[in-house]
Amino acid sequence: MFWLMYVCSSAILSLIVSKISKKNHLKIFTILLIILLTPAQIEVSESSYAPSLLTFIFNILFQQDFSIRVLKPLLLTLPFCLGSLFLYSTIKKRFF
Repeated sequence: MFWLMYVCSSAILSLIVSKISKKNHLKIFTILLIILLTPAQIEVSESSYAPSLLTFIFNILFQQDFSIRVLKPLLLTLPFCLGSLFLYSTIKKRFF
């Protein structure tokens, strides 16, 4: 139930923020959605997942644990997203 509400609210927030720019609406929406929805394992020994950016912020603020372990999935997902958007825009310019 938590993930369903979080995905819906992340999509709505990304949509609202991306409406600011009319030209790059799709790119901003996709990047924000990827940043907000990339999951990370909370503890190494457990199998529970949480959004990586929020887990990182939570660890810094409340646990004073400055570990980038929870950001590793985001560091893997974000370049793939940016590469896919670059490929999409290149193909769109060339053929359409």
